[in-house]
Amino acid sequence: MPTPFLASRVYLKPLLPKKVATGTDMEAILRKAKTDLIRRLRGKLKQTVFSDRAKKALSQALSIEIKPSSLQVIAKHPAFVPLVLGQRSGQMKWLMNARQPIPIITEEGKLIFRSATAKSMRDGKWMHPGRPPSTFVEKAKEESRTFLKEKFKEEIKKQMKRSRKRKRR
Repeated sequence: MPTPFLASRVYLKPLLPKKVATGTDMEAILRKAKTDLIRRLRGKLKQTVFSDRAKKALSQALSIEIKPSSLQVIAKHPAFVPLVLGQRSGQMKWLMNARQPIPIITEEGKLIFRSATAKSMRDGKWMHPGRPPSTFVEKAKEESRTFLKEKFKEEIKKQMKRSRKRKRR
């Protein structure tokens, strides 16, 4: 099993109203925040250009842990590290360990096979172009933050009304 990767963190204290009444069920609010964030993350992931198989694997690898003042987005798939942090350009030396020819799809859509050799590496071939960091996690966090600001206010009001009703009984 791959090591979990802390993809991001959402601090909740700035989103909460300044005065939170006693009797407010913070765990319920945090669970709602967690549900909203995971839904938004998976929605943003579906909008990426990855294959359906990759989207499903990455989506299943996402989880959110509730901490005292934040939600932590945990990714348990090795592809999340270069996806979230980006990847530098460089020569793909690990391809020399391939036991079979490497399948490549050309720009015309044809499937060809090539082998990575010491000579091709010396000639400067097999360069990975690099990848900028993906922003889908940050976009989902921002959307969730704005939604949760309003949702927290409504939820706290509901809980306060419920607690008043219980006190009257």
